[in-house]
Formats: sequence, structure tokens, C-alpha cells
Amino acid sequence: MKKSDKGLVSEALAQAYFAKDPNLMVFTALGGVGPIDIITYNTKTKEYCNYDVKTVSYRKSNTKYAHKKNDRINRSPSKIQKDMNVKIVYVYEDGKIVVK
Repeated sequence: MKKSDKGLVSEALAQAYFAKDPNLMVFTALGGVGPIDIITYNTKTKEYCNYDVKTVSYRKSNTKYAHKKNDRINRSPSKIQKDMNVKIVYVYEDGKIVVK
């Protein structure tokens, strides 16, 4: 599967994950470009949350640092994402979702 297709599948799985909560309204970026992939609005708490969806990938070899082969590659929010309080959503190949 192409990298772009994996990203689209991951975003769809993340949307479905959030949509299972009856108190959440889920919004996505038109065109899919920008620092935020998904915004949720909680109808009970009146809170918004911003998310960037990442497909999990693993290191292919050891590095000179503490990283080992097959370690998950950690994705850090960019400066603009930090300023916007964007959380990272990791989507694994088996469909597992982890929000950091």
C-alpha cells in the first residue's frame, strides 16, 4: 500500500474511533493539509481537541542512540502544533489507536 493510502486509512480509523463516543462531534480538515487532521467537540463539556494522525512505523535498523531495530518511531508535535495544543494519534496496522 502506498504511504499516502496508509495515511488516509489511518485518518478514517481515527475518525471512526472518535465517532464511537456519542458526546463527540468529529470534524476533519478539507483537503487534508495543515497542522490538524481531526478536531473533536465534546457536547457535554463544551471542549474542543485537536489531533494529528500518524500511522505507526518502526525503525529498520539500530542507531547510535538508544533506538533499536523495530522500535516505534516517535513523532513529536511541531512548534505550531504545540502552540495549538495538538495531540498525536498513533494508528497501528491492526487498527489499535493510541492518543498521546
